[in-house]
Formats: sequence, C-alpha cells, structure tokens
Amino acid sequence: MATWNYDNAAHLLRRAAFGGTPKHIQAFLDRHTSVDSAVNELLNFPHVSAKPPGAGFSDRAFHGMQGWWLARMIGAKAPMDACREKLTLFWHSMLVSGASKQPDLKYMANQNGMFRLHARKNFRTLVREFNRDPANLYYLDGLHNVASNDGVHVTVNENFGRECLELFTLGIFQFKADGAPDPTKPNYTEHDVHQFARALSGWTSIKGVLGVWNQYDWDGGQYDDTGDDVADDISIFGVTNNNFRIDNAVAGTDDDVLKLIFARTDWEGVNQVGLFLSRKLWTWYAYAPPAAGLKTILNSFAATLASNDFELTPLLRAMWTHDEFYSDRAKSRTVKNPADFAAQAFTAFNAKSANNFGSKGLSGLAECVEMMGMSLFEPPSVGGWPGGLAWINTGSLLTRAEFAEMFATTTHKPSLKLKDIPGLLGNVAADPAVVVDMILAQLGLNAAPVGTVAANTRTPLNSNQRTALINYLTDNGANPTLNLTKDTNYDAAVKVRGLISLALQTAEQQIF
Repeated sequence: MATWNYDNAAHLLRRAAFGGTPKHIQAFLDRHTSVDSAVNELLNFPHVSAKPPGAGFSDRAFHGMQGWWLARMIGAKAPMDACREKLTLFWHSMLVSGASKQPDLKYMANQNGMFRLHARKNFRTLVREFNRDPANLYYLDGLHNVASNDGVHVTVNENFGRECLELFTLGIFQFKADGAPDPTKPNYTEHDVHQFARALSGWTSIKGVLGVWNQYDWDGGQYDDTGDDVADDISIFGVTNNNFRIDNAVAGTDDDVLKLIFARTDWEGVNQVGLFLSRKLWTWYAYAPPAAGLKTILNSFAATLASNDFELTPLLRAMWTHDEFYSDRAKSRTVKNPADFAAQAFTAFNAKSANNFGSKGLSGLAECVEMMGMSLFEPPSVGGWPGGLAWINTGSLLTRAEFAEMFATTTHKPSLKLKDIPGLLGNVAADPAVVVDMILAQLGLNAAPVGTVAANTRTPLNSNQRTALINYLTDNGANPTLNLTKDTNYDAAVKVRGLISLALQTAEQQIF
C-alpha cells in the first residue's frame, strides 16, 4: 500500500474531494496512520437526498440550481461531504440527463438528489432508479417507449435502451490490455439493442417524482417484430424471455433484464459491467486510458465490484487505496474540470463562501463555470463531458484566467481573505520570495508547505516561474520588500492578490 504522507494525503483530497488548505491537508494527514484509514473517512459520508431548489424553467432558476450545487462543493464542512459532492458530479456526467428537455427544472433537481442519495450505494439499484427517473424519461424519450402503436407491430423507442448498453452499463466494445476499446470484441449487437428496448417499454407516465410502469404499453413478446403479423419473442444475448422487465417487481429474478446485463463477462471472463464502470471511475479520479497494463488493474476492480454484488463503496475503496492511484502517472495526467478548478481555488484559501463572487455572487460563479465549458444540469450530450484536454481551448483558458482574476483581486466583500493565509499579514518589510512560497504552498505548487517536511508534489513550478513571480511582486527588484501590515495596503490588496491570480492561471494549476 502507498506510503501515507503529506503528498499522498493532498493527492487523495484533490482527487476524491476538492482539495484543501495546507492546514486542512496536514490535519487530514495527522488523523490517520494509513491510506486505508483515510479512505475510510472519505467514504463514511452519510446518505442524504439534499437537492437544489428548482421549479419552472427560467434562466434565474437554472443558474440558481447551478449556484446551489457549487456552493455545496465549495462549502463542504468535512472532506467526506466534499467526497459526496464529487461523486454526485461523476454520476451527473455518466448517467446523463439535461435540463433543456425537461418541462420543469424540478425533475433535474430531483435527479441530483437521487444521485447524492445513491452516490456510493449499489450500482445496479442506481441504474434501476435511473430508469424510472422522470428527468431520464424525458431526456431519453422513455415516456415514448410504447411497445406498439397499432396493437400489432413493434414500435419501441430505442433511445434509452441504446444508451443504457452503450454508455451506462456495458460499453460498445470490450477492452484491450491498455484499457483502450477493442473494436474486434463488441459487447452487443443492434438486435440486442432493439430487443432490450422492447424489454424496457412501458415506462410511459409519471406520478409525483417517479416514472410509472404501465403494463398496457409494455411489449412482453406479444407484438410482431418481423413484419409477418405474428407475435415475436424477446431475445437478448440469445436468451429468450417474454417477461423481461426492469421494475422492482422482478428485481433479482430471471425476469430481471438487468440481472442478464450485469452477468455479462468479457474475453477474459471478467464482469463487463464492472470493467466498464471501473474504467469510467478510474478516468474520473485517476487518469484516462490507454495506459500500459491498465486492464489488469481494472480486472481487479471489476472483480471487487461483482463479488460485492455491485456495491460501490468497496470498489471506491479498492481504487483509492491502490498503489497505482498514488503513482506519478496518476498525479499529473488529468485536467481539472471547471467545477473542480473553481472549487479547488476556493478551498485552497479556505474561502468557504461564493455568495459575493464578482457582482452576481453564486449565479455569476455558475455562469463563469458554464463559460469554461461545464454547464451543470446541461451536459453537452448523453455521453456527458468528454473531459481531459477537451477542457482546454483558447476560449476556456481565457475564462479560467478571468475567473482567477475575479476570485483573487476582488477587495470589496471578497471571498478570498488574505488573513486566512497563515503568516502572510503583519510584516512591514516582508520578503517577496517568502510571500511567493506561501502562495504556492496554498495551491500545492511548490516542494512542500512552509514548515513541513519536503515532499515531491505533482506539478511544482520551476525556478524560472518562481523567479518571474518574485519579479512581479518587486517590480523587477525596484521594491525589495512588501508592506503587508494590513490587507488594505497596496502591496497586499494589489500585488499579493495579483500574485494569487497569476498563480491560479499557471498551466500547472490547471491539472492535478
């Protein structure tokens, strides 16, 4: 198991949660004697169904929902609470629905609460709940998945059935040794997609906050699927069963179509749902494939998930305690998504509230995150956000820089308070080099926080970058010291805040 030290504690908090100040990271380190113990703390978050306010369909309500969620990420009271929000964000990007296809924002708000409630529970149960979730039924046209329009021929809507196989459970292809898809090994056929859609038919109405299964809209093998006006059986993966359904009444029985899906194995005999989900989670929390030997690692995770009846907590524990999770490869290959980038800037400086962000507060922050490419509650497609380098382009980088400047340089009711940076204020002749190291320590961009044992971090700035920041503070040596007796002094309010803005804009700060 990986060594439990400051560097790994910081890495775990950055990836599984939204980071923290050096003080908070050190406290997290001190509370535990091993990686295993620390991971147990993170995964001990209580199951809650908190959901954002959302009703109607106005821009104000939409940005209010986004702001509410960002506030939860930023203001999480404990690492486990931040862990829950990060996991909820993962589900939102995997089991995708979007606000634009909803008749009322309340459905996206309810779905957000469902993801939070089931965040680390049972994956099969989560898929079953997602199937009958109104936001999904609207988004992927489940409400229109009527088995037959004329009472004779099959006319099912395949949208949810297709995405459930392709994006939510199995994936189109099995995986090569490096974790990349193997086009020579498909997981299903078009026939399977169509037949699966027949089995999923019948969820054609909504009552309250749940979709309702209507037997009269369900196929059950009673309609013609070949054009000869004779009823045709439902057959998926070569298994014929005219009672295939997905509702709770058949859960766990041979009539449960999810039982059939979740029993699929790949070319090595490894559970394919476990592989698919493990690859998704590993990409989210560690790094994306291809990577030499990755499938061997994913195989072990898939086995953990399947052997625990698809309970998510053992899988997450196996991932976050694995040596590879703390490898050099895992510490520098992932670009922060916009929500992560913004939230980690706040938490790095113990700025727990974004209510005064810019001139619009939380709604302004939501708009800023949206302009970076992540419109919460409106992913770009059913495939979610692509992630990785897709987050970085000329437009999004400019917005990240604008966010950094707004966050760091606001002096009227600022979210970032300089007094929260230990040892920064109170010196009439502060050494600029020391100040630079203090700020870099807050962001984890130097060798180690001041006063701790040195450790290698994932993305330290090089000496030339550090010198450039010192030159900025000193106006190229013209002002060898800084007056930081008060946060309102020019050197504090302008130069130090400008330094923080520049540090947040570095390429190293965009990755973690």
